[in-house]
Amino acid sequence: MIKLKALRLGFDTGFTLAVDELNIREGEVFAIIGPNGAGKTTLLNAMAMLRRPENGSLTIMGRDALAPENRLFLRRAMSVVFSQPYLVNDTVFANVALPLKLRGRVDRAAVDAALELFRITHLKDRNAKTLSQGESHRAALARAFVTEPKLLLLDEPFGSLDERVKESITRDLRRVMKDSGAAAVLVTQDQEGALTLCDTLAVLVNGRLLQQGEPQEIFSRPASKEVADFVGVETILAGRVVSNQDNLCTVEACGKTLMAVSGCAAGDSVFFCLRPEDVSISLNADAGGRRNNFKSVVAAVAPWGLEYKVELDCGFTAQAAVTKQLVDGLGLKPGREVYASFKATAAHLIKRAK
Repeated sequence: MIKLKALRLGFDTGFTLAVDELNIREGEVFAIIGPNGAGKTTLLNAMAMLRRPENGSLTIMGRDALAPENRLFLRRAMSVVFSQPYLVNDTVFANVALPLKLRGRVDRAAVDAALELFRITHLKDRNAKTLSQGESHRAALARAFVTEPKLLLLDEPFGSLDERVKESITRDLRRVMKDSGAAAVLVTQDQEGALTLCDTLAVLVNGRLLQQGEPQEIFSRPASKEVADFVGVETILAGRVVSNQDNLCTVEACGKTLMAVSGCAAGDSVFFCLRPEDVSISLNADAGGRRNNFKSVVAAVAPWGLEYKVELDCGFTAQAAVTKQLVDGLGLKPGREVYASFKATAAHLIKRAK
């Protein structure tokens, strides 16, 4: 569906978007995540032919997207959903019908079908300026799908929505995308939304694609410290592999001995990475078969979404994600002595320069 090679797009500020290669398949939902200023919207705008790259090639649906003679065909085969809905001062029906009108088509059945897809048929006679944020986003998505696009490009589509509304719209969007068979590219900072929607995930930092692949692989096995930082690996320790026996590595870090399953070799300098949801807390030394078990002191406890994040002093600083029931049941508060444990398979090692 989309092929990018050696794409470069620079700015007067000195920032350069540089993508060596990116391939997006037909019917695939591809999410690009990254921090503010990473170049996500710039990359999406290049795919939407709103920004012309200075170098490189861009092929969409087998056609050269940089060739003027292909521009109209490709633009009509795709839809773009911006971070703001940008609805015109007219009825919801008229807004959804607008792409058809611009193509010289009148198709009330197609508009009704798009309204039904996103469950806003009851709003079709309302003025779009009177809609709530969630309703406005649904109208924008219905407008994007009314032409039955082969490619959908979404720029931070849910950034302004509260969690309840975002969850509902994301669920409906996933259903519609899978039913339509359209390929989709989503750029966002919202990792949870990206995980809900995408088949393939890529991480963009400072204008560079650092890793792409299956979402679970990126979150559990980040390829670099920069990726680990962004995808929520909160315990990252600089260390050295002391030994490796059948891929069970002994790592020295912060004066402690830690165990991790990895193919790294003895002598390798590494980052020892651990996600907060993989750390268990108890009041006794029984680690339940986990190879890593440390007597610790609770340094801080704070709400974290529907859970709590507990900062632990284990001789190194570690973060654990736990339920409110566990916080109350163990009496977790600063100064409380506990044991922190985690499996060797939960840890991930990233090689670093010595």
